[in-house]
Amino acid sequence: MNLLNKVLTSYDRRIVTFVLYISIHRKDTYRVGKFLTIAYRLLDELLKLVSYRKSFLHNNNILSAKQSNGFTLVELTVTTMVLGIIAAIAAPSILTHLARMEAQRVKHQLENTLSLAKAESYISRQDVLVCLSNDAQQCHRNSDKTLLLFVDKNNNKHFDSQVDTLLTQQSLNLRYSTVKLRVGGRRHYTKFWGDSGRPRGHFGHIKYCPTSSYNKSMYQISFNQSGIVKHKLNADHPTKCNG
Repeated sequence: MNLLNKVLTSYDRRIVTFVLYISIHRKDTYRVGKFLTIAYRLLDELLKLVSYRKSFLHNNNILSAKQSNGFTLVELTVTTMVLGIIAAIAAPSILTHLARMEAQRVKHQLENTLSLAKAESYISRQDVLVCLSNDAQQCHRNSDKTLLLFVDKNNNKHFDSQVDTLLTQQSLNLRYSTVKLRVGGRRHYTKFWGDSGRPRGHFGHIKYCPTSSYNKSMYQISFNQSGIVKHKLNADHPTKCNG
């Protein structure tokens, strides 16, 4: 039993060393792949310890045949505690990574939709509208659930499924941010004219603003009178998310 206690003491030191290593060396740019490699090593050490304990106790006629097929309460408690520590330490880095991925995804969605609006209006010779909506029908400047691109046949500046032609509908699925459409005249939409494919009089930008402390991204997707779409970082063009 003295030998077993020594092994457990050694294992406790491994846990402490591991936790200290993560706490000291983890940064906001901590890579998930590197973290998982270390976690796998720790779990491998745990499995080796369990195997050793079973073998040791079996050889000393302490563990019955039925008990040797599972974990003991102590092993289960230690495992749960270690995984809890790992999750608590890794969570900020994982959430930061997910927020960064969201910012990139929304950027591509906005750029592609605006570029498609310009091309579709010019090719079809029809006026097309781009707007944000919460119910996939009513357009609003501060809606942030759905991005709509459609031909507004009844000219009411909202999407009516029975009348208008839907060209694309994109769910934004925002968890760490919000978006806002800002067009001249406080319009809740932007129009690309069919005679030129340009949003003359309807140019502006869509703001991407963080709503979580894990999200550090802030930018604009702008479209000028010529319909040219640009990604503008907050450092170069202040986004002014409060406005």
